[in-house]
Amino acid sequence: MLYLCSALENIGCEVEVIYFDENTKIEDISNADVYAYSISSTASYPTYLQLSEKLKEKAKYHIAGNTQATIFPEQVLKQMNLDVVFTGEGEKTVTDWIKNDCQERGIIKGERVNIEHLPFPARHLIPDEKIYMNNRVGGKSKNSISMISSRGCVFGCKFCAIQNRGKVKFRDLQDFEEEVKYILERYPKCDGITLLDETFTLNTKHAVGIANIFKKYGLKWECNSRVDTVNDEIIQALKDSNCQEIRLGIESGSQRMVDNMNKGINLENAKGVIKKLHESGIPVKLYIMHGYPGENIETSLETIQYLNELKEYIHRISLYRFVPLPGSPVFAEGKLNKLDWTDYTIYDNNNHWWGTQADFDNMNIGYNMLEKCVKSINNKEYKKDLEEERQ
Repeated sequence: MLYLCSALENIGCEVEVIYFDENTKIEDISNADVYAYSISSTASYPTYLQLSEKLKEKAKYHIAGNTQATIFPEQVLKQMNLDVVFTGEGEKTVTDWIKNDCQERGIIKGERVNIEHLPFPARHLIPDEKIYMNNRVGGKSKNSISMISSRGCVFGCKFCAIQNRGKVKFRDLQDFEEEVKYILERYPKCDGITLLDETFTLNTKHAVGIANIFKKYGLKWECNSRVDTVNDEIIQALKDSNCQEIRLGIESGSQRMVDNMNKGINLENAKGVIKKLHESGIPVKLYIMHGYPGENIETSLETIQYLNELKEYIHRISLYRFVPLPGSPVFAEGKLNKLDWTDYTIYDNNNHWWGTQADFDNMNIGYNMLEKCVKSINNKEYKKDLEEERQ
């Protein structure tokens, strides 16, 4: 959203970012020429539906974009009674629409943009307290700031709803460094960078280059990755640049479940990568997703065994319950129980998404066992960290 805001500012628009929820008072929202709704998730869509009609008289044009609008453009256009829905990347198409006096109507497909030299996100439109993030960068920062150095993903995980699938675009290293310098000057409390690239280590040259920039400015940082894109050169660069945590989506300790998800990784090979990262002094955080179609007690026990084998090499674990995200291949397959948008949450929930009641009960037993395992591993590391701090 903030990239789009900066693109609009670059063509002379006056831009304001408004936070709202179901409790927002309509009279507190300023009038404008254009209201642009950035619907970043299905979970937030019901709130937009509730408020958009009440805002009709406060702007001449009403447009929407981002994830929900890209996945269901016709539905969003009709249900929210909008002038335009923009799908895909919006920096070029939205600004072109504005420059053409907002004449076109309906659904406008976004053009892929060159991210090498995009204007920096318009962070100045957000209060500083909302820019700074707490408990990031290995769980230790109080004022970290997020950045991206690439956009897109080439992998085909069936649970993922990323819209920039099939190609990854990388930022120019010099341009990225300029943004780092800007952040350090504009936000002096910044104590670390949370890198939000979908797969930071996909390109070794790029990853090492970014790591060297963080090293140059003495910044602590963290990144997302995949075990099958991490190599020795990258590990050394992470170590040398004070990377505080690498977050890896293992998803399951059951190879059958990983294969069902089309994750494309080998869990035995992953063990070696995780151990090597740990031995190099780079804390590893694992993401585990439980409840993908086919999950049961047996696969849960496989995951428990896998995590217990690796627990001395794991810094911490985040456990999520499967949600069939609109836009994901598993959602498109349609073999899911039909629920309303209001059943969605952003991260996880315990809704009965697939299978029979017996399947659901079996899966929940497995989840409860896995949750206890994850808590025991996380608590062990937490107590260890506290003891090190005391010493």
